[in-house]
Amino acid sequence: MDMEKMKKWLELTNQYKSDTFWSSVFEHNNPAQFFNTDDEFPRYDVYQNESHICIILEAPGVSQEDIKFSLSSNTKLLIKGIVKPVYPKEMEVKTERFHGEFERSIPLPEPAEAKSINIQFLNGLIQVAYPRKIEDVSLHGGSQ
Repeated sequence: MDMEKMKKWLELTNQYKSDTFWSSVFEHNNPAQFFNTDDEFPRYDVYQNESHICIILEAPGVSQEDIKFSLSSNTKLLIKGIVKPVYPKEMEVKTERFHGEFERSIPLPEPAEAKSINIQFLNGLIQVAYPRKIEDVSLHGGSQ
């Protein structure tokens, strides 16, 4: 390593940065995103309204036959499956998409019962929905 070149490079870069360079980098970007390995599959979002909780899973190329859902507890949804490649390995030139077996545990915001979970597949998305158990305050000694 040429130390003289390294010194010149550092001097040059220091001329173009302000004293707040690193703090401004972290103001605009979450530092955790720099270490994100991007290997969680499938990605998901959780939504809720007054009556239901809905989880939307992103699972392109996954068929109903290749995925299994179960409750590992009443507050954890376990998803296992396989993403099969579209073409044989011998035809690959470049691949970025995930292929292979996967398993993911999703914490549920509220407890669920297996019999009340509804699963629908649509255009590479999977919707997992279940009713919320909202307790009526008036039944538990609320004022009337």
